[in-house]
Amino acid sequence: MHIYISQSNDIYFNLAFENWLFLEKLHQEKILFLWQNSPCVVIGRAQNPWLECNLEAMDNDKIPMVRRQSGGGTVYHDYGNLNYTIISTKKDHDIKANLELVCNAVKKLGIDVYANQRNDIVLDHHNYTYKVSGSAFREKKDRAFHHGTLLINANTKKLYDYLHQPIDKSLDTKGVKSHRSKVINLSEIKHDIQTQDITRSFIKSFRSIDLSLINEETPLENRELIDKEIEILKDWKWRFGKTLPFTKSYVKGSEEIKIKIESGIVTEVKNVYKNTNLADKNIRFENKYDFDFFKKILEQQSINQL
Repeated sequence: MHIYISQSNDIYFNLAFENWLFLEKLHQEKILFLWQNSPCVVIGRAQNPWLECNLEAMDNDKIPMVRRQSGGGTVYHDYGNLNYTIISTKKDHDIKANLELVCNAVKKLGIDVYANQRNDIVLDHHNYTYKVSGSAFREKKDRAFHHGTLLINANTKKLYDYLHQPIDKSLDTKGVKSHRSKVINLSEIKHDIQTQDITRSFIKSFRSIDLSLINEETPLENRELIDKEIEILKDWKWRFGKTLPFTKSYVKGSEEIKIKIESGIVTEVKNVYKNTNLADKNIRFENKYDFDFFKKILEQQSINQL
């Protein structure tokens, strides 16, 4: 198995490099990629960021929201968690075996973890079961990957601030919704644990001496594929525009305003009870939907005038 360790903390580069490994570097042996990011929130390919994230808090803190290529739920990354990606042929893609390898790497450091039926890695502590790692997957005709996060010493306050939105019954979407779980850092179980300890344990567990350190300056074949993927990942059309169609309702008193959004673009703003379209009332609104869209509408007229 070849192990790649990223020395970059840029989420866009790391996801693009992961994609490059997946598409360009697959051989018969498995690949392990270990990477960390500066603070960011990463949503699954089919998720709705307005449902999954506290975008206003993230905007205030200048925390980027990134949509990845794989499915699964929304996660918070920072310097206190380690991400792993295991790439293999489709034939050798074995989720249970991958999880066992990751669990063994943690167990070698004296922390008893195990995989549950949701493919999360969990531990039992003070009569509760806590999640320390979640998984997501991606497949093509002849290859597949399994990646996940591992909470070592992440800022769990920020994690809750950005990810734990109140249930929004006014937002109707067919997008994949995250499964919320109680989480815990490995450092709460073993106080002196460091990311380097986990990395070394991964290397021992995967029994590899074939190791490469990479960053943005590393010469790579077909480097243009990485640069192109970074452009895609940063593009509003991918981050927000890939969201499946949804509606958002605002109710005040006897009035209800329903907004229809397709590909992140507002296509209709309607007063449900009056059956009037705001476009017909010369109400100006930006095409791109954002978290304070309705506030901008109310700055022009009160709700009973809409």
